Amino acid sequence: MSQIFVVSNDDTDLTAMLGVLANAGYSATGATTFEEAQQRLASESPDVVIADERLGAFNGLHVLLTARAEHPYADLIVTTTDRNRGLEADARSLNVHCMVKPRNLADWVAPISSLLPTTARVA
Repeated sequence: MSQIFVVSNDDTDLTAMLGVLANAGYSATGATTFEEAQQRLASESPDVVIADERLGAFNGLHVLLTARAEHPYADLIVTTTDRNRGLEADARSLNVHCMVKPRNLADWVAPISSLLPTTARVA
């Protein structure tokens, strides 16, 4: 089963996203702060790490750099609420996917599925 780790400082969004991913057959866990994400990434083995652009004093790219150090083969996604060319350029330079959050969280399943091998999903 594919492991997905989500970092969002919005508890409601995080809970909803974890539910959508679990319903799609993924094992999904999350964190609401940079510090919590760092601790959890040291002990978990995600296939995909998704982090919001804004995380208090840090941003999602900080979390994703930590994730890359711990899990070099994980796919990394930074999310934003609106298109942000600066963030897109920074993400591209770090080999990180940059995605605008869909209004309907269920619309996350297709882009995440495209990153993972088909054998990684639970039927």
